[in-house]
Amino acid sequence: MSTEMFDVAIIGYGPTGLALAYWLGRAGHKTVVADRWPELYSLPRAGHVDGEIMRLFQRMGMGEEIAGNSSVTKVTVVRDCDGEVLTSVPAEESDQGWEAHYSLFQPHLERALDARVRATGNVTVLQGWQAENIERRVDKTVKVSLAEGIGVRGVWGATGATMDVSARWLIGADGANSVVADFIDSTPEDLGYKARALVIFAERLDPTVGADMPDSEVGMNLTRPYVALRESGKRFARWEFMVHEHESTADMSAPEVAWKLIAPWGFTPDGARLVRHSVFEFRTILAEKWRDANILLAGDAAHRMPPHQGQGMCSGQRDAVGLAWRLDLVLRGVADGRLLDSYMEERRPHVRQLTINSAERGQQFWLTDPESGRQRDARMREGLLGDNLNKSYGAVPALTEGVLMKDVAGAVAPAGQLSPQFEVSVAGRRTLLDDVVGNGWLLIVRDAAALELLSSRANAAMQQISAYVWVADGQRPDDGPQDVDSSYNDWLDRLGLHCVLIRPDCYIFGGARDAEEMNYLSDSLLGQLHLNARLV
Repeated sequence: MSTEMFDVAIIGYGPTGLALAYWLGRAGHKTVVADRWPELYSLPRAGHVDGEIMRLFQRMGMGEEIAGNSSVTKVTVVRDCDGEVLTSVPAEESDQGWEAHYSLFQPHLERALDARVRATGNVTVLQGWQAENIERRVDKTVKVSLAEGIGVRGVWGATGATMDVSARWLIGADGANSVVADFIDSTPEDLGYKARALVIFAERLDPTVGADMPDSEVGMNLTRPYVALRESGKRFARWEFMVHEHESTADMSAPEVAWKLIAPWGFTPDGARLVRHSVFEFRTILAEKWRDANILLAGDAAHRMPPHQGQGMCSGQRDAVGLAWRLDLVLRGVADGRLLDSYMEERRPHVRQLTINSAERGQQFWLTDPESGRQRDARMREGLLGDNLNKSYGAVPALTEGVLMKDVAGAVAPAGQLSPQFEVSVAGRRTLLDDVVGNGWLLIVRDAAALELLSSRANAAMQQISAYVWVADGQRPDDGPQDVDSSYNDWLDRLGLHCVLIRPDCYIFGGARDAEEMNYLSDSLLGQLHLNARLV
């Protein structure tokens, strides 16, 4: 292995590392991924994904599988200081082809991702190998020294075997204590939020246990604020209970504490089984530097946020696909390495805002001071915390930086917005658009007349990035997608545009109304992708 050169080496095989390995392997790049644990982690941690991430799972060919093992969260009930229902917040509408919110069981997700990674045929998976040392070579490649280990009751122990792997690029997806982040000397920015929670997962042995729980429940109890999810996956329930400063982690981790806390929902040893009960520390941490030449960070190695908005794992998935499409262009020689500068430029402010939103929700909902709590309840009854609720329950900000169509004032709408996904018809069969057009760049053009407005230079750029060009008015061969409900034409009408260019991560690069704007769009794209090939 020490003499074998990989395109990319990934350290960490959690959800972010799994997704990175999949996207790069599927694109045909020779990838190696190493993780210190010999097997996929069997205990649950994260439990929420939104419609955007389900759309990415669809593109991986496992959307229906994940949905089938998950539960849809339609309503969140918020209880006041006295345990009375203060408000119920319905899930927002989703235009991603999926429901807005799903509650899943993370081990199911990781097994599905692992199967997709191995099926690419381009990824070497080294489980049970810990990164011990990183070295930059004279030829600008990276060598990672690995030590083999085994896990016994959650403790990793070295066997004495070692191995070196070499790659052109290295990605650290190795979590909060990232070896890769330490190597590139990435200073953490602490946004100041800190809390502990006892997180409990319980499996129903009796399916009637807790059946009347709300989909999601936020209890602003002054004694011990909590969040309760009826289902995290199909058979499991999840809770997060605040741990007070005076309470020790050891004491709160005792099984009898967990059983006592979840008993009000009907969970007892007679009808349920504790799957996990662990005290977690919630922090708001962002790495200051996500790239150092050919070494990059993603997922928890780059950022940590509390779970109050359910966007931690979602953000890691966005990192993975956003980094993978850029690295794919660089590895194929289509673009040079400068394109990767836009990765942190784009992702960090987006994650930062989500982290702030999540911390604000925790600060508002996890209060223990009686006066502050009752003032909070009163403001909520008056509707004055509507903005906080909206930020907390699913609103994900648009991108404002990175590879987007811009003018002197910044991104030009709808650049940075997430594109919708509607049903189309192919040979008389209805299906979601992404299943037809694939996972790459997509140019949606209203009609053939609008397509004619593209310059030869713009057409050459579309070919260079392998964009799928779809004329949405239905004037296509019989095997092409048909906009049967006029959903996409109506969308273009609402935007007032003749064409929209969508990136491989489903975000809109930009749009145009006429020939001049189409040429501006293509010139803006060319300037930001740093394409190597000379275009006509």
